[in-house]
Formats: sequence, structure tokens, C-alpha cells
Amino acid sequence: MSRSRPRLSLLTLDSTPESVAGARRHTALALHCWHARVELSDAARLVVSELATNAIRACGGPGGFTLSLALRDEHLLVQVGDQDPRPPRPREAGSDATGGRGLHLVDELSSRWGYYRTPPNGKVVWAELPTGPEDTAPAPTPLVDARQPRVPTSPPPAPPADRCR
Repeated sequence: MSRSRPRLSLLTLDSTPESVAGARRHTALALHCWHARVELSDAARLVVSELATNAIRACGGPGGFTLSLALRDEHLLVQVGDQDPRPPRPREAGSDATGGRGLHLVDELSSRWGYYRTPPNGKVVWAELPTGPEDTAPAPTPLVDARQPRVPTSPPPAPPADRCR
């Protein structure tokens, strides 16, 4: 396991449709500054877009949502928090549907994803995206069945306690 320090970013946005574009721009800029691969940036922007859209639909009010990015050597952890305790639920979308595919896309682009509840009445939906080519390591065991997400007892493992400057 690498001992390099994680690169971290945290952003709070309003629950407005314009914030989805802001979250995507912020993700692209952070990953560009961190010299991430273009493929990782493209996948991360899609995941962030889907999770931010879901957070806005879930909240629908003045509460806003948070976007957290943590880049390590082996993965990028994307976390989007909102004030709705309801779990994310993938939907079945017909061929002519204009929505309902977001969590399926998150499932395809990430090595694993899930959610955890936050006090007093919120949740964080997270996804890990591999930083390198997919064929370099065996696929991890999924923590979540995309058809029936479960509440993990805690968030994904945090990076080691070393501090970023």
C-alpha cells in the first residue's frame, strides 16, 4: 500500500440545478490539479453529476449538499452528502425513459459504492473509482448489491492519519 498523502477536496453547494454543473467543474479542476488521468476525470465527473443530481432531488430545499473528493494512489473516493435519510434506490428505466439510469451508471463506473447515514437525518452516498487500468488488480468484493443497497456500519476506510498541507 502506498504511503503517499491523500489529496482532499470538500465543497458545499446549494440544492439548485446549477450546482450540478458547479460540482462537475470543481471535480474536473481538482483532478486536473492533482494530475489525474483523463479517463478518471471523465468517469468522476459522470459519477459526481449523478450523485449531485440525486442529492438535489432528495433535498429539494435550502439545505444544500456536500461534495468530497479524496484521491489516493489506488482509488478516488467520491462522497455526496444530503439531508435526506432515504437510501439510494436504483430504478428500472424503459428504453424511452429520460431518467432512472444514474445509479446504474455509478455502479458501472465504480469499483464499489454504497451509503451511510449521518446525524441527525442525512446520508452520504459514496463511490470508489479505480485510478489505474482495471486489469491491474482483482476486482474487490462489492459492498452493495446495486438492486438493494444496504447501510454500511461506517463510511469506507479513511486514509491514514497523516495530515495534508
